[in-house]
Amino acid sequence: MTGKTSATNTSTAGGAAGAALAGGADAMTQVASQAAFDKQLAALTAVSTQAAERDVQLRTLTTSLSTIKKVADERVQ
Repeated sequence: MTGKTSATNTSTAGGAAGAALAGGADAMTQVASQAAFDKQLAALTAVSTQAAERDVQLRTLTTSLSTIKKVADERVQ
């Protein structure tokens, strides 16, 4: 019976160590995933900022062209 008890204790200790290693691996995977997410978020923010700047430029150009067209139409009439 003593052999069974020590085998069970060894198995439990090994299982606990395995669980700790798996937990550590999960934590490292989560940290890596968070870093990848943060990198993607930074890239998205940069693209969004560029798109907003381009939108302002296009609105300014559209307004200018519209004004020029109105002036030209008035001259024709």
